Amino acid sequence: MSSQIVHRCRLFDYTPSAVQCMAVSKLSHDLAVARSDGSIEIWNTCGNWFIKMVIPGMKDRSVECLVWIGNRLISGGLHGDISEYDLSSASAKNSVDSYGGAVWCMALSPDENQIAIGCEDGSVKIFDVTDKSVSYERTFDKQEGRILSIAWHAGGDILVTGSVDVIRMWSTITGRAIQRITIDRQMKNVETIVWCLLVLSNFTIVSGDSSGRVQFWDGKNASQLQSFQVHRADVLSLCSHPDERSVYASGVDPRVIQFSLVPDEDRMSWVKGNMKLKHTHDVRALAVVRDKLVSGGVDTNIMTNFLDKQNGKFQRIYSFPSKSLVSFAADKRGILFQYSDKLELWSLATSAYCKDLNRSFEIDEEPVKLLEIRKPKSDLDQIVCSSVSKCGRWIAYSTTKTIRFYHVTISNDDVTINLQRVKCVGLTPAHSLLFTRDSNRLIISTNTHKLLIVQLDSETDAARLVQILPTKSHTCLSHLLATSIDSRFLAVGNLESEICVYDLTNMTEFCTLPRATCIPTAMMFHPTLNTLLVTYHDMQVFEFCLTKKGYSNWTKHIHMLKRLPLLESIHPVSRGHSNRAIINRINCIQTDESEELHFVSRSGIYVLERVTI
Repeated sequence: MSSQIVHRCRLFDYTPSAVQCMAVSKLSHDLAVARSDGSIEIWNTCGNWFIKMVIPGMKDRSVECLVWIGNRLISGGLHGDISEYDLSSASAKNSVDSYGGAVWCMALSPDENQIAIGCEDGSVKIFDVTDKSVSYERTFDKQEGRILSIAWHAGGDILVTGSVDVIRMWSTITGRAIQRITIDRQMKNVETIVWCLLVLSNFTIVSGDSSGRVQFWDGKNASQLQSFQVHRADVLSLCSHPDERSVYASGVDPRVIQFSLVPDEDRMSWVKGNMKLKHTHDVRALAVVRDKLVSGGVDTNIMTNFLDKQNGKFQRIYSFPSKSLVSFAADKRGILFQYSDKLELWSLATSAYCKDLNRSFEIDEEPVKLLEIRKPKSDLDQIVCSSVSKCGRWIAYSTTKTIRFYHVTISNDDVTINLQRVKCVGLTPAHSLLFTRDSNRLIISTNTHKLLIVQLDSETDAARLVQILPTKSHTCLSHLLATSIDSRFLAVGNLESEICVYDLTNMTEFCTLPRATCIPTAMMFHPTLNTLLVTYHDMQVFEFCLTKKGYSNWTKHIHMLKRLPLLESIHPVSRGHSNRAIINRINCIQTDESEELHFVSRSGIYVLERVTI
């Protein structure tokens, strides 16, 4: 392996937001994760986990609960709305008023035709979710105090809610309370808040409360079965094993504790089992995905552990976005950082060359923040994507509502900087942005499944929409863009594993790659060969020859020799954690006799060396 000079940059002050709640799709097993900034991540959980898309949040709008209905995703929050999302465009589809103030909790009926929400005003509202819409249906009798937890029994006729000092059982037919369980207080003057509930199919009710107790109740006669004082603070989340013989609890005390149902003389009883401590702060959400227990909370981490391994270790899943938030202006040694509400353009530090490549170089000039672009205060949406041109003269970013262009003029001494907004007619919000290598065009992948080609003119500071190209799919987002060194070819990859190559000289489709079974995660045009390198989320690597319009001989050779995915069979150069993250960038380092392909992931860099063809 050749020696390379690496510039380690610590200028990006990115901090993931806390996990607020989670929900699992029964159809696709996708995991929806709501963050404290109001954004929702959709995770692929098949094979190597990664974020397929992010639905941006809005200022002052929270997500307190999530529910999947087939392939539909619905949320509720403290702003008092119920929102449905369009997963084909990663945006909010529509919202309806809860008619009860803040929405604290939500549950889906067993037949998946209704959702029940617990509101700030103490009422349970039922909404109909058939016909691909969400519509108000009716309100149950109102109680005193907000409803903070809710669960639906598998039979469909009983709904259970938790509030301050009380659990109530409701008839979904009459909308009236039919049973009441009073929760004992640990201290006379301190309320006990029922934060979370489970209802098992045999009508056992499991509750977690603010005193740190997990309690099991017989729902048929409203009597207590067992009580466990196992947490030192509030229990915020509960979930059960698919066979309902194990229950998991966690909360402010960040331990995840398992309760198991075991025979005890002439009856079955619950016993406290394994305790796992991996999180550092409050655990707000637990879920079961396939054969794994998933947890998330204030420390922003998502942890997984196999359900059936008694002493299995938790594995941390990287919470950083799969799509890069960093782009480069190589000609100007510039680097653009994307935050949710602003962009920062920095000039990288410079250093004198040192013959000893085993130590750090001395810095001649410190990095300098050249400019900061903040989105208007009137724009409540988060920034979705951004890009800076290779020449450093163009910057673009998009929210879910608007796209903005800027022309940047920077003096040679980085002292004088002029930022001018450039208007361009006919643009729609983008999901991905990319400037061509010659900095003459901007490629926009819109959330309406089109490709917009914008011609740029640095002399007149003008931008003009010159072409609209259709994408391969009208139902999913194109999340990957790559352009060739000569800026002739554009490759576009989507979440349905389709990759199409366009010829930008005549604005036509050039060829389509064979459709894979896994989702592409990174693409790169080879700097000298007429090929496209693609990695997929199963760690497979393919090289497609544009001249032959088929896979290269190198690809055929390695896939004939290797049964395992290529990157599964080698170890990364640097690796900080036990889990394997997807590849999100490919680099090529060439010498006279060979070349190195660097596959970059959150867990390390995979290096493949091959003889130059």
